[in-house]
Amino acid sequence: MVVHGTYPADPRVARETRAAVGAGFAVDVVAMRETGRPARETIEGVAVRRLPICRKRDAGRLRFFGEYLAFTGLATYQLAWHTLRRRPAVVQIHNPPDFLVVAALLPKAFGARVVFDIHDLSSDMLAMRFGDSRGARIAQRLLERLERLACRLADVVVTVHEPYREELAARGVDDDRILVVLNSLDETRLPQELPPPGRDPFRIVYHGTVTPHYGLGVVLEAFALLPERLSAWLEIVGTGDAVPELATRAEELGVSDRVRLTGVAVPHTEVLARIAGATVGVVPNLPSRLNRFALSTKLFEYVVLGIPAVVSDLPTLRRYFSPDEVVFFRAGDPEALADALALVADDYDAALARATAARERYRNAYDWESQGRRYVRMLEQLAAGRSWTTSSAVTERA
Repeated sequence: MVVHGTYPADPRVARETRAAVGAGFAVDVVAMRETGRPARETIEGVAVRRLPICRKRDAGRLRFFGEYLAFTGLATYQLAWHTLRRRPAVVQIHNPPDFLVVAALLPKAFGARVVFDIHDLSSDMLAMRFGDSRGARIAQRLLERLERLACRLADVVVTVHEPYREELAARGVDDDRILVVLNSLDETRLPQELPPPGRDPFRIVYHGTVTPHYGLGVVLEAFALLPERLSAWLEIVGTGDAVPELATRAEELGVSDRVRLTGVAVPHTEVLARIAGATVGVVPNLPSRLNRFALSTKLFEYVVLGIPAVVSDLPTLRRYFSPDEVVFFRAGDPEALADALALVADDYDAALARATAARERYRNAYDWESQGRRYVRMLEQLAAGRSWTTSSAVTERA
C-alpha cells in the first residue's frame, strides 16, 4: 500500500491493512514521515516504510504540489526497489494525489494487480482548498483527466460509498470495476468498557480535523445561542488550521470557559474513548462541492457508540441515514443547529431511540465485518491471478 499520509493515523488504511493481514497477506505500507516515528517499523504485522516527506497543512499552492511530486517520486523508487527484490501480488494506491498511481507502473509491468483507492475526488478537494479562480478551474479539469487515467491503469477502483461509485461511473469509469468499501468503524479497536451516552452533563462533541470547511465555526456560533439553563459543554477533539481562529472566536462569544479545544492530534482509539458517553455528536459539514459527497467516518463512530447525532442536511448523509435515526439541520446555519441541539436536549429519550435505530441500521448494512470481507475477497481474487468485477463477486451494496 502507498498512502500520501501518515500510518497508522489514517483509519481507512489501517482497517484495510488489518483485514489483509488477518486474511494471511504480507502487507507493506509506504507512507509519509511522522514526528516521533522511526523510518521503518512493524505495526501489527504490517511492515511500514516512512519516506522523508512531512505533511504541511498550511502550505501554499506550489509547496502543496511540490510535496505531492516529491512523495510520488520517492514512492515510485521505493516500489521499484521492492519489486526487484520481492514481487508484490497486489499494489494498492490511496489517493490523493491521483498521479501517485505511477508508483504502481513497474510492479504492474512485473505482473502485480493494481488497486486504486479513492478516498475523495481530487478535483473537489482542489476547489475546496483553492476556490473557483480561473487557474483552479483549469487545474480541476486536469485533475479529472488524471483521475480517469489512474482508474484505467487500475484493475479495481475502490471507493468509500455509493454516491462516489455513481459519480465515477458517470465520469467514464467502468462501473463493473468499482468496489465500495465504506469507512465503517472496526469495532475490535473499541475499549472494552465504555460509558453509555448521558444527558447530564450535556456534552456536545466533535472529533477529527479542525478546518473551516468542516463547519466548526457554525458549531461555535450555535453553541453560543443555546440557553444558559442547558449548562452545556462543547468539546472539539483534534487539530487543524482552524484551531487558533476558533479559540479567538470562543473568547469573543463569551463561551471559552465552556469550550474545550484539544488542539493536538490524538490517537484514534484514545479519541473514541474520550467521546464515549457524550450527550450528542455533531457532523457540521458546510454545503460545499466536496461535502456534497461527504459521508463522515465520525458519524459511523457516533452511531456505534450509541451517541445521538446532529447532522448537516447534505445529500450523501441523507442517503445513508434517515430523520428517524439522526437529527438533520440546514447545513451552514448556526440557528438551525442550535434548534437541533435544543431538540435533543428537550426530549433525550427520543434522541436515544433515534440513536438505537441508527445503530440497528449500521449493524445490518454498514458494519466493518461485512465491509472487510468484501475487501478481502477482492484481494484474494487479484492475488490468485483472476480478474475482479462486480459481476464476478458477491457484492453487498449499501
